[in-house]
Amino acid sequence: MEKPTAMVREVDGQLVLDDPQGLEVVRAVAKHNLKWLIEANTERVAYFKNRIKDLGKTSDDVVIVLHVDDPQAGLLADLLMPGHDWQAYRDRGEVPVARGLAGRLGIQEALDNLDPEAGEKLRKSTSVAVVAMDFGVAEVYPA
Repeated sequence: MEKPTAMVREVDGQLVLDDPQGLEVVRAVAKHNLKWLIEANTERVAYFKNRIKDLGKTSDDVVIVLHVDDPQAGLLADLLMPGHDWQAYRDRGEVPVARGLAGRLGIQEALDNLDPEAGEKLRKSTSVAVVAMDFGVAEVYPA
């Protein structure tokens, strides 16, 4: 029988559950749930794929980024769309989504830090990649 990996400890007077296996389950579910972002943006992905051709770029140069304005990668949304009023979307009950082209190298570096598993998928991708981010995770899809 394997030794349990989950443990409860006290931090600043609060009980905290450390459960590495549970965390991996949560991450897997979050990555699965990113499919909604791809499905909701199929027209924009097609637009950006054509835009890459129009600009004379290749999959080595840029990636398509779909990013929900979440705390883990919120800075990326501001870099893609500087000065954009994200609160207006929230006020209308909508989910704010940054969509655009980004330099592959910069996104590769960001993924290597934020979500190494997604970073590895991007590194292995040879086609135009769509990088979706939300729920504190990222996933890489072919365009």
